[in-house]
Amino acid sequence: MRMYPPSTRTNRKTMQSVTVNGYRIPDGVEVTVPIYAMHYDPELWPEPEKFYPERFSAVNKEKRNPYSYMPFGHGPRNCIGMRLANLETKMTMVRILQHFRLKPTPDMKIPIELDNTSGGILRPKNPVYVLIEPR
Repeated sequence: MRMYPPSTRTNRKTMQSVTVNGYRIPDGVEVTVPIYAMHYDPELWPEPEKFYPERFSAVNKEKRNPYSYMPFGHGPRNCIGMRLANLETKMTMVRILQHFRLKPTPDMKIPIELDNTSGGILRPKNPVYVLIEPR
């Protein structure tokens, strides 16, 4: 979810003037939070292009800024389906991986090229070819 968040950005409208890092943002201005860019910021995530599950251990999670990881947004207006989506994703992956091995085919382009032209929804630019083998 960090490397491939479902949405690349989220927008919020300011309800009152606010100053952030010395910049004044007037009320009524729409601000874009670049989720994908934050998830690949090396200041927040050393070696951001690499997958390290340890980043999400309890110890590392406590050290991390809570706003550095937000695939479903953050705060009172985050995605209402976040818990369900996480649970469904985990359960689906467990069931698949219990019974099958997934391997890229020779036609699979690695690394996967991403397409962000559909209104902030992240998806593969090309087909994802996977070989599914029974365990």
